[in-house]
Amino acid sequence: MKLLFSFLGLFICPFIFCQILTVGSGSSVSISSSSSITLDGLEIAPSDTFVINGANDVSRSNTAATAGGSSSVLRVYNSSALLSGFKGTLTFSYLDEELNGIAEGDLVMELQADDDSWTTYVGTVNQTNNTVSYTFTEAVSFKAITASASGATLTVEDILQTQSGISVYPNPTANRIYIQGENILQAELFDLRGRKVKTSNQNQIDLSDTGSGSFILKVTIDNNKTKSFKIIKR
Repeated sequence: MKLLFSFLGLFICPFIFCQILTVGSGSSVSISSSSSITLDGLEIAPSDTFVINGANDVSRSNTAATAGGSSSVLRVYNSSALLSGFKGTLTFSYLDEELNGIAEGDLVMELQADDDSWTTYVGTVNQTNNTVSYTFTEAVSFKAITASASGATLTVEDILQTQSGISVYPNPTANRIYIQGENILQAELFDLRGRKVKTSNQNQIDLSDTGSGSFILKVTIDNNKTKSFKIIKR
């Protein structure tokens, strides 16, 4: 069974700010694992029963979220209170004219935590249906959701930088780390037992298939010097 909440239409929001769901104080909306709810283009399909408690207002804006000089697409869903303990699939819809210069193939999902920090999730982009989806196997909490470019995400928290000019971010990370600097030859990721987990000669490492925990990233530059960083995977 699919529960469909689309009070203002799936894609029609003529105003900068549209309120699409209101849950009054003392009330709640419960979504079972066999159902889903669609809020004006945002589909919430939990794997376990998910409850949106009031007082809470969910809205959609057509202005980009920005952080660290990066911008999202021109669609952001916000809730006035934190949505807590979600497990399952989120599907974010967008229009071509909302891409804000971002290539569809580069889109990633972004969730904003209660402390206003953003976390990037590299999900599935369906360019035919104009959606980005991600399945969360561990519970997450968020108060906003949008999409941005994989190479210029909104996640700017805890950038690690050495005197040699090498930067590694974000840290902690949910799915991917980016490495910036000149003359980088190789990046190797080790677990705390010293076992090599990943090797890359690119400026990023995908950790989506890596379990949570702490790791050591060793970056080698062209003079064979190495710099090490402690990475936390959520």
